[in-house]
Amino acid sequence: LLSFMKILNDNWLIFDDEMSLSKALAQEILNIAKKSIFEKYCFSIVLTGGQSVLSLYKILSKADSNWNKWHIYIGDERCLPVNHKDRNNHVINETWLNNSPIPKRNIHFIQAEMSQDKAQLEYESALQEVDKFDVVLLSMGEDGHVASLFPNHRHPKNRDVVVENDSPKSPKKRISLSYERLNKSYNVFKVIIGEVKREAVALLIQGRIIPISKIIGDREGVYICENAIPKS
Repeated sequence: LLSFMKILNDNWLIFDDEMSLSKALAQEILNIAKKSIFEKYCFSIVLTGGQSVLSLYKILSKADSNWNKWHIYIGDERCLPVNHKDRNNHVINETWLNNSPIPKRNIHFIQAEMSQDKAQLEYESALQEVDKFDVVLLSMGEDGHVASLFPNHRHPKNRDVVVENDSPKSPKKRISLSYERLNKSYNVFKVIIGEVKREAVALLIQGRIIPISKIIGDREGVYICENAIPKS
């Protein structure tokens, strides 16, 4: 582990388990929210789907903040009907937002039940309200993908929102924030948990270009569990 840590930048934080990681990240997010609300009367965060962040959302659901000033966005969505159990917003709503004091008008999710083109345009319009996100959360897939930005997939430049028609995992049709839009963030926090992520983490350490390495914002923090660290 020590030789591994020498390779890493000081913005990699290594945790024994998911709960200690989630508590530390929740506190960091709440601190940024407090500062942002004090300075500019609002706080914007892009949420990520996946299992790795559910503990984080549970902690935030019980925390104190000036929730009226929070604006919630999402990194990507699967093109499935409203309330489908496999939609990212479904599990986020169930875990946190359904019982949150955050005003519904401040929750800006992708309407992926529409046609992809319509949903893309609608979300690009919603994003015009925020120039730069305060926090972007990214959880990494085992192939190094984030949101619905997959290795070796190309998308048009200069779009805030992109359409994916051939996802390696079901469902194939998805809608995602673009690399360019996710990079317009003051803080990018990458959450990496689980042994299945080791191969992608090894690529990240080697400096290989995979989707997660393309998004750093102004400030990058990697929150990683020890179980995701490659065995040297």
